[in-house]
Amino acid sequence: MNKNQISSGQMLSLMVMFQIGTAIVINLGYSAGRDTWISVLICMFLGAGLFWGYSYLAKQFPRMPLTEYSRKVLGKYLGSVVGFLYIVYFLYIGCRNLRDGANLINISSLNNTPMVITTTFMMICVSYVVYLGFEVIARTAVLLLGFLFFVGVLSNILLLSSNAIQLDLILPILEDGIKPVLNGVLNENLIVPFGEMVCFLMLLPYMRRPEKGGYIGILAIIVGGLILSQTMFINIACLGLNIAKGSPFPLLSTISLVEISEFVQRVDILVVMSLIIGDFFRISLYFSAALIGASDLFGVPYRKLILPIAFIMNVWATGMARNFIYHLEYGRLALLYVHPLFVFYFPLLLLGAAWIHKRRKRGARV
Repeated sequence: MNKNQISSGQMLSLMVMFQIGTAIVINLGYSAGRDTWISVLICMFLGAGLFWGYSYLAKQFPRMPLTEYSRKVLGKYLGSVVGFLYIVYFLYIGCRNLRDGANLINISSLNNTPMVITTTFMMICVSYVVYLGFEVIARTAVLLLGFLFFVGVLSNILLLSSNAIQLDLILPILEDGIKPVLNGVLNENLIVPFGEMVCFLMLLPYMRRPEKGGYIGILAIIVGGLILSQTMFINIACLGLNIAKGSPFPLLSTISLVEISEFVQRVDILVVMSLIIGDFFRISLYFSAALIGASDLFGVPYRKLILPIAFIMNVWATGMARNFIYHLEYGRLALLYVHPLFVFYFPLLLLGAAWIHKRRKRGARV
């Protein structure tokens, strides 16, 4: 991929699409109860701080992806191991997003279609766009982000017109104190989607001005956090906590409540379209990050890796769980035992190693 082709606005669009992606549709968890929307707002600020730490690495090595500077600061062997683990991690999360999208499509529209057919066609589309280049993905994000904002505004207007929003379902606020809100911060809402922004450590070098990546990322996190918090607020206000918590796709259940004079009905297709668009970008970005890492680590042109890695993702996505219940359960386990390693611990290791590397380099000059 040719570097330095993405403008700041295009990267901002990619980051916002990445965050809202499937997160506006799938159930992110309601462990904070009716106050989950507050938990998301707190996570938004913590996520901004977390990304500022990520951006420090990008500033120290502005033209290098994570897999390259991990070898530079950790040494050839340990750095290669960390880089390879990140490639596997990006592939795994990309497969989970692929499975999420296929599940919703099959449940809402294509009930009798085998899962592998849905995932295969999704991966064909993703592979084609990735083959065209990262700049094409970014330009498409700018266009479709505007469409998603239009769908969001229209959905809110329709819900208000249908009298589906009942504010009494959101009250009382902080009934059980701040502890459940903090539990939601620690257990669910910080890592997904804000911690997943670690993916952009592979993609920031493709900005024309990568030194602006930290500011762009923080702005994207604020925009994405406000959208996610408002979405959870609407879900609870329309469905009530118990239904929102128990629904695998709460926004789909929420938008199905729209009914205006028996004329405007069944607008849940808007949510399905939003998921397909958001899921497409999340899969594309994880796929791109894995390709960039594999190309850098193994010295193979990225286009030669598209088909084999797409095949691996397709097989992995369809075989990672027997059914949707197991898929959700494995996701909860990954949230506890897999994500923290790549979102917190490895970046902390790289930050420490980068700081030592910088000190040694400065001392050598003296």
